[in-house]
Amino acid sequence: MNIRTQLTLRYIGIVLVVLLAMYFYLATMLKDSMSHRITSQLEIQAALTREFLIEKLPAKDNFTYEAIDPLVDRLGETEKARVTFIDLEGVVWGDTERDGEALREMDNHLKRPEVQDALEFGSGIRDRYSDTTQTEFRYYAMPIYRDVSTQTSPDKERTLIGICRVALPMEAVNTAIGNLRQIVLFASVAGLILAILFSIFSTKIITKPIEKLAQMTQSLAAGKIDSRVPVDSKNELGQLSRNFNLMADRVQEQIDKISEEHRRLETILTDMGEGVLLVNGAFEITYANPMAISMLSLPDVYVGKALIEINRIPELHTLLQAAEQTETVAFAEIRLGNLTEPEAEVTVVPVSTGEEYVIVIHDVTKVRQLERIRADFVANVSHELRTPLTTIQGYAETLLNEDTPRSKTSEQFIVKILTHSSRLSRLVSELLELSRLESGDVELKRTRCHLNTFHDPILEVFEPILEESELVLKWEVPEDLPEVSVDQQLFMQVLANLIDNAIKYTPDGGRITVSAEIRTSEAFEGTNITSKEIIVHVQDTGIGIPMESQPRVFERFYRVDKGRAREMGGTGLGLAIAKHIVLRHNGRIWLESTLGEGSVFHVAIPL
Repeated sequence: MNIRTQLTLRYIGIVLVVLLAMYFYLATMLKDSMSHRITSQLEIQAALTREFLIEKLPAKDNFTYEAIDPLVDRLGETEKARVTFIDLEGVVWGDTERDGEALREMDNHLKRPEVQDALEFGSGIRDRYSDTTQTEFRYYAMPIYRDVSTQTSPDKERTLIGICRVALPMEAVNTAIGNLRQIVLFASVAGLILAILFSIFSTKIITKPIEKLAQMTQSLAAGKIDSRVPVDSKNELGQLSRNFNLMADRVQEQIDKISEEHRRLETILTDMGEGVLLVNGAFEITYANPMAISMLSLPDVYVGKALIEINRIPELHTLLQAAEQTETVAFAEIRLGNLTEPEAEVTVVPVSTGEEYVIVIHDVTKVRQLERIRADFVANVSHELRTPLTTIQGYAETLLNEDTPRSKTSEQFIVKILTHSSRLSRLVSELLELSRLESGDVELKRTRCHLNTFHDPILEVFEPILEESELVLKWEVPEDLPEVSVDQQLFMQVLANLIDNAIKYTPDGGRITVSAEIRTSEAFEGTNITSKEIIVHVQDTGIGIPMESQPRVFERFYRVDKGRAREMGGTGLGLAIAKHIVLRHNGRIWLESTLGEGSVFHVAIPL
């Protein structure tokens, strides 16, 4: 049912209720008015009849039908009403509706309700059906008193001699009331018809703008965003139309922006070199860009299918489960198939509170090949350089130790050859060690030990340098710390490299502090799984590291202060070696530094 029909029916309903109420009210009011008018008329006629009968009636002892009935008939003709005279015993002596024998045979009227009321209260009125005339009448009865003189008293006394009763037929009254009701009914029906016509016309005017607005909203919902509503008035409907047009303009602007963003995003996703997939909570594919389709060899119809069923890569499914359980970003480097297929870095990012997951696949096959080539090259070159360097170093030592006479200049040259060959030999050794660490060829020989085990060896190595530089090394590792499971030789190298780095970048008279603590942290963010780790801090009061250099300090050959590093004989590999040793222990290494105030290197080893 549309709004026009609803408004029309409601309007007609309201008018109908009002007309019915008016009809019943007017009918009741007219009936009451007519009834009151008839009662007043009967009362007047009864009073006139009484006065007439008081004067004309014979003495009580001389009552006869022949004397009284003609008087009553004459009154009925005059007043055009039924007139009856009843004596105190209930005998009807005159009645306009009966004559002769019929009058004599009338019932005793003493028990009539209107007669009893007249005798008791002075007047009586009743609406009653008359058995005599077979008609409904309204009766009005009044007692008749006559002043009578007695022998014992000269004064006249009022004596009740009978009851006069005047009646009007209710048929005329009912007919008049019916006619009035009919007139009111016709007027109500005519008013209802006019109300219906007016409601149809008015609701059409009211609902026409609303219907246009509804049509425009349907067009807008169907995608015709250029649909607008004509504004024909300045009332509320006109304001509503203007607001709708304004809303449609803004919706169109937003849709245009979203469409443009969608086109840009689609272009980016289509042309980017990484594979991007979107899967739902059931790990069913909802989107894949061309690169992802190519990388995972997805079929033509892949939307709505489970990723694990299309491309059976257990590592990828495990990564998705990890992201689902932890509700955090999950990252891993996996092969997209068998051992001959590409290597990829896969990142799973939960979105929409775990209801969807974005999978980004970055092909690192060429990068890993280049890394392996570089590592092999470094290892091969370092291995090949070791033999000639050893030979050069041996010859230089031999020449330096010979007792043959030589010039001072020749001896300086031999010392420089020996110094630089030793430095180059150390660089080659560190390169070989770093290459083995990166390739995983170094097997850890873990043993349980306390961190204080490394104090004396560290002090033995660096004590001469510390004394020469007037540096103070503070060892503040608590005795109550638990033991750690590490490769003692490699972990010693980590501490040595960090302390050596601190010595190089701390001015004379500075302080280096080695401390440690145990810390409990969440193994996976957002879960109740916790892990314990020992964190070693190596803090110095050196020159500090600029913010832009901090992310690169663990890169091989990177030096913050290249001149100072060369002056101190650094190779630029110490921190890189320390990082890979810590990673081999499943640990973490990071730094905090403020330029001009010093640096703190942190090493975390899980317990």
